[in-house]
Amino acid sequence: MRGSDVIGLPVLGRGGRVLGKVLDVRLVQDGPLRGAYAALRVDALVVGRHTVAAHLGYDRARVNGPWLVNAVVNALTRGNGLLPWDEAEIADGVVRCERDALDPVPPI
Repeated sequence: MRGSDVIGLPVLGRGGRVLGKVLDVRLVQDGPLRGAYAALRVDALVVGRHTVAAHLGYDRARVNGPWLVNAVVNALTRGNGLLPWDEAEIADGVVRCERDALDPVPPI
């Protein structure tokens, strides 16, 4: 499965509650060495409703700019969260999990 197969899929929580859609895939570089680099593995899915902020990367780092930019970015990324990969079940074009809420997105 490719990351592009997962991005954009709706995410349903406990009882079929819509938590958002997959905005991004978080990878961790801690696998076996392949040459000079360690292999990547999927760690979590970034889930939310606001794709613009995620596509611009504002959910990945703290934004230090004019107060108006900070206010808009905070409002756009407020509902984004992380779904650990081991809790995600992908079937029939939907990601399902047994959660009511998502973990907050920590800055990288």
